[in-house]
Order: sequence, then structure tokens, then C-alpha cells
Amino acid sequence: MILKVSGIDSYYGNVQALHGVSLEVNEKEIVAVIGSNGAGKSTTMNSIMGAVPVKSGTIEFMGKDITKMKTHEISRLGIIEIPEGREVFPGMTVLENLEMGSYSIKRSRTELKNKIEEMYDLFPRLRERAKQRAGSLSGGEQQMLAVARGLMSDPKLLMCDEPSLGLAPVIVDDMFDIFIRVNKELGIPIIIVEQNAYMALQISKRCYVLENGYVTASGDSEKLSKDDTIIKAYLGG
Repeated sequence: MILKVSGIDSYYGNVQALHGVSLEVNEKEIVAVIGSNGAGKSTTMNSIMGAVPVKSGTIEFMGKDITKMKTHEISRLGIIEIPEGREVFPGMTVLENLEMGSYSIKRSRTELKNKIEEMYDLFPRLRERAKQRAGSLSGGEQQMLAVARGLMSDPKLLMCDEPSLGLAPVIVDDMFDIFIRVNKELGIPIIIVEQNAYMALQISKRCYVLENGYVTASGDSEKLSKDDTIIKAYLGG
């Protein structure tokens, strides 16, 4: 098991945002977390990353308790989050953004060049835009760059928060195809937090449903996609 979240309660000040949330991620697995806006999806990701205080419960990553660790310590262990809104460095070029993603990894110039080429192979559009400032890219290109920058640090677990937000449907399809490739070819387990429940259920093995800070359903994604309650609430049925 890569990640085990056990009954966490998280707070913003005195306001409780998560209530006994538990989830697991196994090796080479894509796990989806779905729910409506404000359900607690992003809070769950930020709690795992140490950005939101967890007052009770535990978070274990590869057998190590990370519940009280700081965000930079957690990222050094190998958990990388692609935040909602992408948050690339707008004044830097595509290439410079990729180099920043490798900042915490000791690499020779040749190793760095090879890693960047690996990203260009995954995202050919970024090769074309290598010298372009990230702030001038389209939303889809910025999302590609955000994912590629995250992959530059060789994550052991990749967490993607609302990767389809604000993107055209054809770009969303391309992005989710990339997640499948990253998972299969690089063997990186992925958590995808999504309001687009249909796409999330399509590419994930297992899924957790959040409502008002509680996990209200979980299980095999294919089975959940056929559940009447899930269909009516999240799939437009």
C-alpha cells in the first residue's frame, strides 16, 4: 500500500471540514475522489500534503506516518500535488518551469536533459512551446505543463486536483489519456480529484465519493458508475 488515510478530521480554524475521512491508494493504481463543489475533495488533498491541519486520525505514506509533517517534507518523500488552477510560473518559459520541477532532485546536465525530453515525449505541445512564457499558454497547455513539472520530480504518488477545470472537452480527453499513460508506462499511482465524475470513474480503478466532508460511498469504479444513486447525483442520470 502506498497511501493510507485513516479517519482524519481536518479543520479550517474552528470549522471542521473533514469528518473521519479514510482512503487508500495501492501501487500502480488510479484512485478517483469525486463529489460536488465544497464536498471536501481539495481539503482531503491539502490535508495529505500537510497544508490543512489534521486534528485526529492518521496519514501514512509508504508505511511512514506523515500526519504532522510539513508540506515540503512530504513532497520530498515523493508525494506531488498538481493544484487546482495549475499555478505554473507565468513569467518563466516552459523549459524553465520544467527545470524548476527538478529543483529538489540531484541530476547531471545530461540526466536533466533526458528527463525534459521524456516530458516532451509525453507532451509534444510543450516541445513546440519550450521558449514561450508559461503565462501566454492556453489553459490546456498550462495544465500539461503543470503535470509535466510535477513529473520532473520523480513522484512516488501524483495527486491531481480538478485537472479538467476550465478545459475544452477535447483537451480533457487528451489529459486523461496522459494520466493513463503515466500510470501504465511510468508505474506512478495517481489520485484524481474531479467534479467530472464520468471521466474520473472511466479511468480509475477505485473511487471515493465525498459529501459535506464525509465519505458517503467507495468501491470499484466500474460498479459505482452503474449505481443508481451515483448516476443520479453525479452522472446526469
